[in-house]
Amino acid sequence: MLTTFLIMVYVISVALGIYVFDGRIDGVVDNPFVIILSILLGFVVTFGVIILFLESTYFFIAKRYPTTSKIKHFVGKQIVSVPMHLGRIKTTIYGTEHLPQDNRFLIYSNHTSELDISIIMCQLKEYPVAFLAKQAVGSYLSIGKWAEAIGCVMLNRENNRQGNDAISQVIHRVQSGSTMVVFPEGQITREIGGLLKFRRGSFKIALASGVPIVPITLVKEPSYYKKKWPQRKRMDLIIHPPLPFESFKDVTSKHLAEQVRTIIIQGFTSIKKKT
Repeated sequence: MLTTFLIMVYVISVALGIYVFDGRIDGVVDNPFVIILSILLGFVVTFGVIILFLESTYFFIAKRYPTTSKIKHFVGKQIVSVPMHLGRIKTTIYGTEHLPQDNRFLIYSNHTSELDISIIMCQLKEYPVAFLAKQAVGSYLSIGKWAEAIGCVMLNRENNRQGNDAISQVIHRVQSGSTMVVFPEGQITREIGGLLKFRRGSFKIALASGVPIVPITLVKEPSYYKKKWPQRKRMDLIIHPPLPFESFKDVTSKHLAEQVRTIIIQGFTSIKKKT
């Protein structure tokens, strides 16, 4: 919806610029300088509309509604869907029957790209999804404010005290009704089917939360990096059966990390069987 609106803004801006500064003058569109300037103008106008939309919706919605508000998360998902749509990413989701009815659960997922946040949020339409994100996200102009408003927690790995505070915040968020996502690798792994060692510290959240874990595997198609825009790229999102809190509450963070990692790895194999 938002993506379509922004495309319309861009097209109308370009067409209007060409008409006003070229076509209206002599009835013929033949000035390449005006065409190029109009294309650039379209980008500037569209960017301005994006900032205006983010700031106005932040003021009227994000600041005024509770963290888990449905309308807030609907608008938030519209915002994060834009780069996914423009990037021509098609996602197929498997295992939605495994999702708990209660919003209060933790998602642990492998981390394949900057678009993982968009993909998980947009596919889990009915859930107030938020993330444990790197500190830099909070500085992304209006996006940073929106991220914090929907419940995302910023983590500074260079500051141990702040890191402990972030863990406490995530636990509080999920116990208060947010569906929190953690990327236990701690960084993006672009290798298709590859998985880094999980950071045990990220599982302290699960052990202290009292809520179930839902492992998710994100799988890119083999030709993902070979395709060039505007070719459509495909990605699969596999939702595994949840791990009830009672099943892991007495294990160590190391053991839990290994268990969840094994489940996520199985997703790479299962998707091959499906295709």
